[in-house]
Amino acid sequence: MMGRMSPNPPRPLWTPPAPSQRVERPLAQSPGSLIHRGAKRLQTAHIRLVEYNETFQTVKNLEYTSDGDLVGIAGRVRWLHVAGLHEVAEISRIGQAHGIGGLALEDILHTGSRSKIENHETEIFVVTRILTLDVRKNEIDVQHFSLFLLPGNIVLTFAEGPTEIFEPVLERIRTNAGGRIRRLGADYLAWALLDAVVDNYLHVIDRLDDSIVEMEDRLQADASGVEVGGIYALKRDINHIYRTIRPIREIAGTLLRENASLITDHSRPFFVDLNDHAIQAVETTEFLREGSASLREFYLSTASHRMNEVMKVLTCFSTIFLPLTFIAGIYGMNFENMPELKTSWAYPAVWGSFLLCAAGMFWLFRRMRWL
Repeated sequence: MMGRMSPNPPRPLWTPPAPSQRVERPLAQSPGSLIHRGAKRLQTAHIRLVEYNETFQTVKNLEYTSDGDLVGIAGRVRWLHVAGLHEVAEISRIGQAHGIGGLALEDILHTGSRSKIENHETEIFVVTRILTLDVRKNEIDVQHFSLFLLPGNIVLTFAEGPTEIFEPVLERIRTNAGGRIRRLGADYLAWALLDAVVDNYLHVIDRLDDSIVEMEDRLQADASGVEVGGIYALKRDINHIYRTIRPIREIAGTLLRENASLITDHSRPFFVDLNDHAIQAVETTEFLREGSASLREFYLSTASHRMNEVMKVLTCFSTIFLPLTFIAGIYGMNFENMPELKTSWAYPAVWGSFLLCAAGMFWLFRRMRWL
């Protein structure tokens, strides 16, 4: 799949979890029960604390947060990122320190919870998915991601495991002293993080688009060399990605339609741009779904056409031998008074009739382009 016209069928980019890795939802649990439901991707949680303003920035990697790490400083933007949702006690402690309710914490810990946005006067809560394309393994990694935008220039983010998609944002904070990201508040940081998520959506979609183009080229070049399993695997990838990213359009649109008190007028144009990118990602994926369905129909029609061609050739040869069988059947009858049986030219004449009939019908079928 990495190159064009690969001789081997592309294997799926996304592999469904094995039964032992699927998230099982405990039954009859009390609302707000803090139970991690999902795969454990890290042995210990990775916690990163970033603080900055226009003239100052610091990045700390922590094993566990202290009371001082959870207290904001006036005039600074604070970004606390937690990778590793299995540390339930640590996430609960962070949530309690920032006044986050139990139901929201439950959504953070449950990796199977649906993508959504909750826009309140005192907080903006976003649940979505991160898509990461591993070019070396040619695989798509999907992980649960949550973001809180809180008063006091505080942003909290929670991910299942390590991810590099936010490294460009962190690099801008480190190096762009006096730049826009250092001058604007936490709402701009929240936009930058969500924009990185959507940009990775577009990157994955571009790879799926390349896969469809490659499959189209292979079908047009030699449809018989394409395995139907490769087409269905590609179709499954696209459907899975579509279900994953579809809520981002609602999330981005909600930040514009509703009165989000934590989003300032300086950052609102960037959320308009985020909404445009989200719509582009969803609409492009819808187009890819139609393209994958067209690939399946094209493959089936090509297979049907090949079968029709084979049947046409077999029918033509059967038709050629039909008069020969008729002649052989006549002279194979056991009648005594058949004058041709006692003449010396009868046997060559029958063979001549065979050859003449076969050659004439073969010429007719070739002229009609049936053979």
